[in-house]
Amino acid sequence: MKPLNVAVIGVGHMGINHVKAYKKRTDVNLVGLVDPHLKQGQGLAEEYNCRVLSLDELPGLVDAVSIVSPSNTHAKIGATMLSKGIHCLIEKPLAMTMDQSRALVDIAQKNKCVLLVGHIEEYNTGFQYLRECLEKNGEAPLFISAERFNFGSDRIQDADVVLDLMIHDLGCVLDLLGVNVRFLEILSAHGSGLKPSMVDTAVAVLRTKNCMITLQANRKSHLRHREFILHTQNFSYFLNFISQQVSVYRNNQLMSQTNHPWLPPLEHEISHFIECARNPEKQPLTSGMKASVTMKYVEAIQKRIYQS
Repeated sequence: MKPLNVAVIGVGHMGINHVKAYKKRTDVNLVGLVDPHLKQGQGLAEEYNCRVLSLDELPGLVDAVSIVSPSNTHAKIGATMLSKGIHCLIEKPLAMTMDQSRALVDIAQKNKCVLLVGHIEEYNTGFQYLRECLEKNGEAPLFISAERFNFGSDRIQDADVVLDLMIHDLGCVLDLLGVNVRFLEILSAHGSGLKPSMVDTAVAVLRTKNCMITLQANRKSHLRHREFILHTQNFSYFLNFISQQVSVYRNNQLMSQTNHPWLPPLEHEISHFIECARNPEKQPLTSGMKASVTMKYVEAIQKRIYQS
């Protein structure tokens, strides 16, 4: 099978992880890197045996790209690549607004391109096990609680904690709700931060027809913590996103605890992206359309926070 030619756009912290993941594969050829910081890009290109390229050079050279540039550049770069027929894996958020996100979906459909969005937790083996349990037991969620705390960092400058962290758990919630997402409403949302226009901690309470949901996000924590709790009529599930382990309880008893090996979600995500790029008829697990719906609720939560 002919290797797929790929490039990574943006080689900051997360972009380097994409580079490493591609270089592990034998079915892709990492052609080059695109980054405005030429010195950093050149050093990485030499280390990973590829070239430093400009955006204008990519059409004709690559079949697919990872866009791992700052969030506020996703819409413009994504539109440029998709309009040239290049399959795109765009790190979350897909864009800064729902309208920008839907515009990218339209361009991808028009040019028959794969648009996969990096909602990485949906590739977490623990979350996938949780989803399988719900399907197997045929039960719907009655209560969901998600807590996501990260160390303080100045790495993200163009997104608040809702767009930076809470979006992960919101995407997972929407995935599990399925068709019931149409009944989802936001009851309250509050946040705080050093800058009034850029909150670093946030709490949101949501409700659908038969399910209450609480989301907490904090990027000024001294502990890295990512827990997702879900209760149904007969079971309670406790997922640790970091360890990927799930504990299942029934009748006040621990029924089971997963013992699968830890697998890198990014490598799973990229594997799925390559599979979709080779077969564009295949629907991505984290499609542009799903990401657009997530952005709808991100914007609604932000509106509640900044108007309160």
